[in-house]
Formats: sequence, structure tokens, C-alpha cells
Amino acid sequence: MGVSVYYTCVRDRSLTNSEEQEVTAVIDNYNAGFEMKDIGEEFCVYDYDPDEPTVIFAGSTKLPLSDNFEDTLHALFYWLGCLTDIRRCISDGDWHVHLDDTDAVWDEETGWHMPED
Repeated sequence: MGVSVYYTCVRDRSLTNSEEQEVTAVIDNYNAGFEMKDIGEEFCVYDYDPDEPTVIFAGSTKLPLSDNFEDTLHALFYWLGCLTDIRRCISDGDWHVHLDDTDAVWDEETGWHMPED
């Protein structure tokens, strides 16, 4: 059984060309630097769905299943870092990031993180 990080950004206007370019550069950079490609997935973004025009960014990334739980945690924190950088590229969006049933928490200074409790 796998665990995935899910992410969605909603707003009334689509991504600008500049935002798209910045987001693509962030994703490419993180995918290139992902060290667990042999046991985990790269960052995944869903294709834009014209039936859901306010969903301007969405996707999910399956975390690696490993005998070493630290691998899963490392990947989770890595992809939360990626999502932090992406969120900073997209202005005025309403975000939802979660690990299956647990919502990630946004902090303006530190970015996305999992709740302490």
C-alpha cells in the first residue's frame, strides 16, 4: 500500500505565462535533484481540466515504500519543499496539500510542513 502527497490550487483566473514558466522550472529542478528515483516517483502534475477551470494546479506524488522509514520521510519533506517553492510562484491561490488523510500546514516563513500533533 502506498502513501501519496496530494496538492490542489484553486483561483478564478488561470496561471499566467510567467507563473507557468516559474512552476515548470521549480518542478524540473526538484525532479532532477530527486535522489530516490529508483524507489520513488518524481513530482506529478495533472493535465489542466477545462471542466474544472478554477483548478489551476493539481497533482499527486506517491512516496517511496522502503524498509527504511527515513526514506519515506525524506521524500515527503523534499516534495513539501517543492510545493513551498511552487506556492511562492503562484499568487492568490487557495491551496490544499495533504498526505492521504492528514492536511499539511502552511507557514509564510517556513512553507509547507506536517502538523506537530
